[in-house]
Amino acid sequence: MSVLLVDDDADTRNIFRVVMAHHNLDLTVAEDAETALEYLQTHSPDIIVLDIFMPGTDGPQALAQIRRLGLAPKSVIVATTAFHTQQTPRDVEEWGFNGYLPKPLNSSNLVPSLERIFQGSAS
Repeated sequence: MSVLLVDDDADTRNIFRVVMAHHNLDLTVAEDAETALEYLQTHSPDIIVLDIFMPGTDGPQALAQIRRLGLAPKSVIVATTAFHTQQTPRDVEEWGFNGYLPKPLNSSNLVPSLERIFQGSAS
């Protein structure tokens, strides 16, 4: 499973790096949406995890650009944020994300959660 994480938060990037390395999973990290969009011009990871609230282009805007440009058409795209309410899961679904990972991330449950979202989107 290959994963692209797009998140401006250093702690989140570090958690992903440690967990993905522990599970021998392929991880690419982008600190902003612009870098991610450039990467997606030539790569199509299995899963893209987008932070909802980032400076510049935010997660929902990045998702819209990915879809509009036809980038990574087979990728499962997952939203994540530390700033969530009861409405967030509904918003994530309305924006067109395939899944949602609330922060703080549970490092012991991160890979199983991603696998569950991935498998659920593939069926």
